[in-house]
Amino acid sequence: MRGDGEPQIVAHLHSPCYDARMDTSRTLRVAVSGVPRGCQSARPDGHWLSPAQRAQIEAVSARIELIEIPADRVGAPAGVEVLLAEGGNRTHYPGELDWDDYLRFFTPALRWVQLCSTGFSDNITPQVLSGAVTLTNAPGIHTIPMAESVLAAMLDHAKRLRERRIHQQSRDWRALHAGELHGATVLIIGLGRIGGRVAALARAFGMRVIGVRRSGAASADADEVIPPDGLRAALPEADHIVMAAPLTAQTELMLGAPELAAMKRTAYFINVGRGRTVDEAALAQALAGGQIAGAYLDAFADEPLPPSHPFWSLPSVLLVPHDSHSSPHIAGRMVDLFCGNLRRYVAGEPLLHVCDPLRGY
Repeated sequence: MRGDGEPQIVAHLHSPCYDARMDTSRTLRVAVSGVPRGCQSARPDGHWLSPAQRAQIEAVSARIELIEIPADRVGAPAGVEVLLAEGGNRTHYPGELDWDDYLRFFTPALRWVQLCSTGFSDNITPQVLSGAVTLTNAPGIHTIPMAESVLAAMLDHAKRLRERRIHQQSRDWRALHAGELHGATVLIIGLGRIGGRVAALARAFGMRVIGVRRSGAASADADEVIPPDGLRAALPEADHIVMAAPLTAQTELMLGAPELAAMKRTAYFINVGRGRTVDEAALAQALAGGQIAGAYLDAFADEPLPPSHPFWSLPSVLLVPHDSHSSPHIAGRMVDLFCGNLRRYVAGEPLLHVCDPLRGY
């Protein structure tokens, strides 16, 4: 995910994660497995690092032995101390580690897993819970393309671009009554990196921004910030509702039939967070009945979305197969983030973006 919250710096100074770093003479085996989501540099052999990116990782320390293991050929990895991984989720995507192969890396040698994603709810293992393995995520690498996708969705809806394409195909010269983003209100649920970037872009378009965040703390890019318990009262004000919150016990099914009923009939809903933050059955019913104007959906409870799901056939839905984050810059951003943390690991310093399994972000 793509999720909420600021980066955490957590040091497990007495855990095996840090004790082993003091021996500067031994080889540090670093494995890369699974293609980052949104990465456009993956090759048919399952590798995605460029020669320059390999060199960038190896330049962190002369101790590093870097190995790339395609997600479908994990086997029995031996001696891997640091893993840069994509996958290990409830839903398996091509090019990513499935759960069983993800677990194969959890040998006694493993000390640190750096994920290529923000969401980590499916990546928790007993070793992570005990502190024997430190889990870090990658907040920020998808922020720019995700936020741009949200603005594109709002513009597509306001300017009725889908209808214009249909008219073009049928050579139908027809004027449409389009809307504006300027002066409209956007309600952003989850004012973390992605939500914050959406807020900044929306403000540039002259929109009124209401943010929802757990702390209720103010944001320079929002006209108003409210805690989650104020969501129901704010929904009737919103022309666009953006779900960008992580999946936690507090956000699961956060938007249900009562919340959808509180929205304007002209409201447009955008989900770039997690599918299970929304009651999909209630959402499908609201869309089919014209209770809200439409939706841009990039996240679903079950992925890939089953062919029988009603979302496929609803004309007011723009359905995206969980790839609004696609960008030619994902690989470079991921390697830069990883190398920054790898330098800390080699030096025995606290890692950035340590995941808290209890909070979920």
